[in-house]
Amino acid sequence: MAGAGFSAGERTTATAASSVLQRLFAGGHVLCDGAMGTMLYDRGISIDRCCDELNLSRPETVAGVHAEYLQAGAEIIETNTFGANALRLERCGLREKVGEINLAGVRIARGVAQKLGAEACVAGAIGPLGVGLERGEIGLGEARAAFADQICSLAEGGPGVGADLLFIETMTSLAEAGEAIRAARGVVPGLRLVVMMTIGKDGKCLDGASAEMAAARLTELGADAVGCNCSYGPASVLRALERMRGATRLPLAAIPNAGLPREVEGRNRYMVSPVEMADFVRRFVEAGASLVGGCCGTTPEHTRAMRQALRTLEGG
Repeated sequence: MAGAGFSAGERTTATAASSVLQRLFAGGHVLCDGAMGTMLYDRGISIDRCCDELNLSRPETVAGVHAEYLQAGAEIIETNTFGANALRLERCGLREKVGEINLAGVRIARGVAQKLGAEACVAGAIGPLGVGLERGEIGLGEARAAFADQICSLAEGGPGVGADLLFIETMTSLAEAGEAIRAARGVVPGLRLVVMMTIGKDGKCLDGASAEMAAARLTELGADAVGCNCSYGPASVLRALERMRGATRLPLAAIPNAGLPREVEGRNRYMVSPVEMADFVRRFVEAGASLVGGCCGTTPEHTRAMRQALRTLEGG
C-alpha cells in the first residue's frame, strides 16, 4: 500500500508495527498482551454473552482492555475477534455481522494504539470454528470459506490500517489449522501468520498429534511462526515448546493461560500469579520462544511482570 494513502497517525503506527515484526521474525523477543474474555467478565460482562459483539455495543469497554495492556508494555495486541467467524456467530444470531464485528475489532485496537502513541502491532485474532471438522460436521471447503470471510475483514486496508499480522490460535486439530492457513494464504498471501495449537494433559494436541508433529506440519503448510497457547498453563506450554523446537526453525510462540480456573467465593479464579508467569519467561526464551504473552486468566499485571522479565533477560 502506498504511503500517500495513510494519515500521519497510520504512517506512525505502520512504522512501529514494521519495527516490532522485524524484531520478532529476526529472532528477537516480543511481548504480546493477555486475556480479553476473562478481562471482560471481570468488568461485569456475562459469561454467556458473545464477547465479539461487544465491538459494536460496548467498544469503549474493549478499548479499555487494550489500553491497559499497552500501558503494561504489550507490543502486540490482539483484536477482540477470537470467535468472530460465521459458524460461531450464527449461534448468537449474528452471522450476517461477521464483517462488521471484525472490522470494528481492528478499528478499536488500532485506535487505542494510535491514541496512546504505542509502538505496537495489531494482530487479528482467529480462533477455532467451534464445530468438529475432524468429525465431519462440516466440510473442508466450508471451513476454509468461514476462515477466509473473517480474515478478509480483519485484513481490510492492509497492515497499518487492517491487522498487521494474524494469530490463528487455540487450534485443536491440524486439519482445522491447515484450513485457516490455506484461507489466509488465499486472500492475504503476504500477511504474517502466527499459528498456535492448544495442548492437552497428555502433552499432545487434542487431535492426538504430538507437539513436534504439529510444528513440522504447520511449518510445511506455510506458517511464519508456530507455538502453543492456552492449554494447562505455562508448564504445559513450556513442555510443548521444548519439543517443537526440534521440529522447526520458525520463531516460536508461548502464550499460556494462567492455569485452570478454580471457584473462589463464587467466581472462577486463575491461580498462576504475575510473578509465577514472569518466572516462566526466562524458561520460554531458553526453549527458543521469540513471542511470549498470556491467554485466559492473565491480566495487565501479568503483562507488566513479563515485560520486566524480558528487560532483565535483555540487560535492560
